[in-house]
Amino acid sequence: MRNKSTLAFYTFLFSICISFFSFSKLTAQENDIYELNGNTALAKTSSKKASQNDREDFYDLAFKLHATSYVENNSMRKSNKNVTSVSKLTFNDTKSFNILNQNNQDLNDVELITIVLKNENDLINKIDLTQTSGFGNLKYVFIKCYFKCSEQQIKGFVTSDASVRVFYKTETPS
Repeated sequence: MRNKSTLAFYTFLFSICISFFSFSKLTAQENDIYELNGNTALAKTSSKKASQNDREDFYDLAFKLHATSYVENNSMRKSNKNVTSVSKLTFNDTKSFNILNQNNQDLNDVELITIVLKNENDLINKIDLTQTSGFGNLKYVFIKCYFKCSEQQIKGFVTSDASVRVFYKTETPS
């Protein structure tokens, strides 16, 4: 009789562990990356088209290898000089946003702009993507904060069209 109760207990314990681990996988699937929600009617209709689970393209662009241009100290360099079309643009500082106002043909295919904010003072240099030209394929803006930032701070920092989805993440560099 004791063997049957022990087997039932271990089976119950095993099923609890399986359900616990599968639940933790469901709650941790977004990698602490948050998306800004627009307030205008146009932003609401475009967000209905792009559902909340429609992040595969964003994750592919943000975390896999693609042709990238890096901007820092008002100069731009490509990750690979042989590539003609660049799909990612990464700003390592916020003082170089004037590069966006230049008529640069290399940036026509950019789909993702990544901006690194190192401290709260970087929020002073705001970015307005509605005034820039030449970004016809821009789909996403990804902001990495190296400090604790809020949704309101990011909304005040970036201005974009309703068709551009804005994501942000708070991370502490090691």
